Amino acid sequence: IMSTQLSSDAAPDAVTGEEAATATATPNKSGCCAGCKDFFLYDSGRKDVQAFYFNQFGRSILFISFMFLSLGVLQLAYQSAGCPQNENGSYQKCDNTVYGMLPSDILAMMALIGGLSTAAFMPYAGAVVDFSDHRLTFGKVCATILVLINFVQIFIFESTWFAMVVAQSFIAASTFMANSMVLWSYVNAPTDHDLHGITSSGRLWEVSAMLSFFVVVGVVQFTSGWDSVVIARFSQALASVVGGVCLILSYRRYEPVKAVKFLESGKSLYVAGILEIGKTSVSLWKTEPSVFVFLLAAVCNEAAIGSFTNLAITYLAEQLQMSSMDIIIFIILNFATNPLGVIAHRYTARKIGHKKNYLLCVAYTMISSVLLLSFVHEPSDANIAYLFSVIFGVAYGWYYPSSNGYYVSLLPKEKVAELWGFNSFCSVIMSWAPPAIFIALNRSTGSLRLGLLGTTIFLFLGLCIGVFIPERVVARETDEENGVDTVKS
Repeated sequence: IMSTQLSSDAAPDAVTGEEAATATATPNKSGCCAGCKDFFLYDSGRKDVQAFYFNQFGRSILFISFMFLSLGVLQLAYQSAGCPQNENGSYQKCDNTVYGMLPSDILAMMALIGGLSTAAFMPYAGAVVDFSDHRLTFGKVCATILVLINFVQIFIFESTWFAMVVAQSFIAASTFMANSMVLWSYVNAPTDHDLHGITSSGRLWEVSAMLSFFVVVGVVQFTSGWDSVVIARFSQALASVVGGVCLILSYRRYEPVKAVKFLESGKSLYVAGILEIGKTSVSLWKTEPSVFVFLLAAVCNEAAIGSFTNLAITYLAEQLQMSSMDIIIFIILNFATNPLGVIAHRYTARKIGHKKNYLLCVAYTMISSVLLLSFVHEPSDANIAYLFSVIFGVAYGWYYPSSNGYYVSLLPKEKVAELWGFNSFCSVIMSWAPPAIFIALNRSTGSLRLGLLGTTIFLFLGLCIGVFIPERVVARETDEENGVDTVKS
């Protein structure tokens, strides 16, 4: 599940899509230095904004370290199953099982468990944020658990790895999302322009953290010659220290917040959270049908795109026989080409509008997935995989700003902050389904290609639902006459 949030963590990378691009275009008050500060540290004089930047950096490092951990887990799973090893350090596909599972199912199983635990925990986390005075304490506890569960992964060995996998799956994903929910509940600004500036700078801190961490650990692996398990221990140690310090600095700057909603006497927080989700769904269906249909599409699209990264690591390692260093290079290329997707989003959104831009991005991602599985399925095709790393880098860089921008364009401005948590819930509620399909197809057919192809079903469903998102109609006064304008997004 951790890679379910790799590109967006199911939270807004930028509150809008194309508008966020202009967020940092603030008036030049004292030359280029002031411009650079606004670009990276917009409105950083406020303690809550400083906390936001520290949290973005720390949680992103803790998040991305899972990529190295997953490579270590795969190595231990193949070793425990007795699968033959290739000269480049990768393992050959074999039908041996470990703990009753194929080694190629281990990461999918982690995503499945993480998705279910997160979906079950989110209503409670949302209720604590909305219905209690303990938002800050809850965030501190979740952040502490997140750091500790990453720290204990340092002790991953052949005798302990499966217990570590179970703990990581159940705890890390849910506490990561809970910390994210607390993080975004504190984000506020007096104007939309300032809000866009803050979230845009926050996205830069997030991307910088992930990319720099990947480069540092990649260089260490390249120069040291350590195998995937030792690198996994090193990455978890580094992430725990750096991420932990950043989260401490973040939560020292947050202030306690009172409950924003009233909890009826005798009602538990979990029940309140479930009921609030139901009430919000009914309300959106009646008052904002375009938002309701968009979220139905997002449930499918987010499940597919978030799961694809996790499952693709198994595909690269077993189907293409790529070494851990090859996979790291693949992922770095993917990160480095994300900005191309942002450029694609800005250009197409302005040319054809939010809805068509969003649907085009989903179609592009779905077609790219099918092409990958059609033409890259043998070890001799490994070099072609790097081309698809760039293609998917564009897809990830394009999808999240297009999705966030479209969602915000459909919402009344006064409801953006209120309904962002509901968007986060929708983005993870079905994150367990693609891994479950992957495991079922892999076990029944022995084909990783079919297993990974199952994720495209959700993209297809999301695309079909997205076609039927109605245009949003709002009433507003113009300078010349009173009338009703149709706002097409």
